Amino acid sequence: MKKMLAILTVAMVSMMMLAISCEKPEPEPEPEPEPVVKDYNFDLFVCAVKHGGMSKNKNGTYVRSVPALTADQPRVEFTGKGIDITEDYTLESITRGKYYYQVPQRATGGFVKFHIERNAAGEERIVEDAEVPFKDNVYSARKYTHAWIGDSTSLVIVGTADKATKIIWSKLSESNLAVQSEGTFDISLPEGYSSFSTAGLLTYRKSDKKLYYFYLTKAAEGMVDAATSVTHIAVIDPATMKVESDTAVPAGVMEETAGSAYGELMQSMIMYDEADNMYVAGMITLNDQEMGILRRIPAGSKTFDASWNGFPNPEGKLLTIQYLGNGRALCYSRDESLGTKIDSKSHFYSIINLANGSRERVKYNGTDLQYCGGRFSQRSVVVNGKAYIGVGGEVEGEAEATYPTIYIYDCKTGTVEKGVELSKGFCFDIIRAMDAQ
Repeated sequence: MKKMLAILTVAMVSMMMLAISCEKPEPEPEPEPEPVVKDYNFDLFVCAVKHGGMSKNKNGTYVRSVPALTADQPRVEFTGKGIDITEDYTLESITRGKYYYQVPQRATGGFVKFHIERNAAGEERIVEDAEVPFKDNVYSARKYTHAWIGDSTSLVIVGTADKATKIIWSKLSESNLAVQSEGTFDISLPEGYSSFSTAGLLTYRKSDKKLYYFYLTKAAEGMVDAATSVTHIAVIDPATMKVESDTAVPAGVMEETAGSAYGELMQSMIMYDEADNMYVAGMITLNDQEMGILRRIPAGSKTFDASWNGFPNPEGKLLTIQYLGNGRALCYSRDESLGTKIDSKSHFYSIINLANGSRERVKYNGTDLQYCGGRFSQRSVVVNGKAYIGVGGEVEGEAEATYPTIYIYDCKTGTVEKGVELSKGFCFDIIRAMDAQ
């Protein structure tokens, strides 16, 4: 009997195994698709005679759109080529996708949206996609700041009015620039202070879905004994545009943000890491000189961490910052000992290690990239794992003029290769990466 049971058990197990083996095997999971790499054009802006930016040069501003910046590309010529934007548009602009958004140089009394179109022959022209007049709130060219609300299509513009005694805002539609809503922030000047900064800095943080507005209160002459200005951080609900908190920053932490007068229309002064920690470039006074400082608002916090400084022992002002990934950032700063004028060859590029605040000059073949002129410059852009960095090209006379050159920094490996050159005779001020058409 026991033998029969054993035989039956074996038979049943065999039949079950046969049935399982006849079942259709589970399909293997599909591999994750490779991320789609967008097709970019690079728009290059130069100025004649002197560096531009913030209305500092009226000698001529030109832009060309090129498909790549690698060394195998032909030298980018500007003499007799490109678009002259001097009379109509400003270097300072908001960008998204392939479009530019700005209050233009020419008198329109409103906002414009445009893109640069390049035909098969490489010829460029500006195509205006929308022009919308102001409603009640009026903004001047360059003198405003902005933020995109998350991934939505709402663009927020912030500036000042009534001799910078009140702070105004407008929400615009991305598609046609229609003014969706507008108003005035419930922020008043403290006693003894006469005005706000022209623009301040505005940013949207995804992790808490709030707008952060950094602005200055400027002291009335002879009425305040302490600092002449104080930086504030206002946290704003983007749905209602109500100010939820407004905190004054101690002078020892930061006296002023970089770009407080013009926002981030040209230069990048706020960045985020993978954890959504926010980093803000600013300045403090050391030995009677304005020096750069880099502060962090940790994710989950709404104020600066006063114990953390990502730019210790500064040589001078910190002008731009851009996150490269893996705890590193590209910065553009100035060595005050080499000159403080806009065209002084005292500006240079470094890589900051955010873990300890150490930094090292960007090098090519073991040699530091050269010092540059151009305080109001954004000759660097980070896209698809590479940072494109432009140096050189100051105009000192035909014999001394050099070719502006792009260098390409690989964000993963840290290697640097030489890219395309630009023609002599122009001061190189901006690289923008724009979606291809």
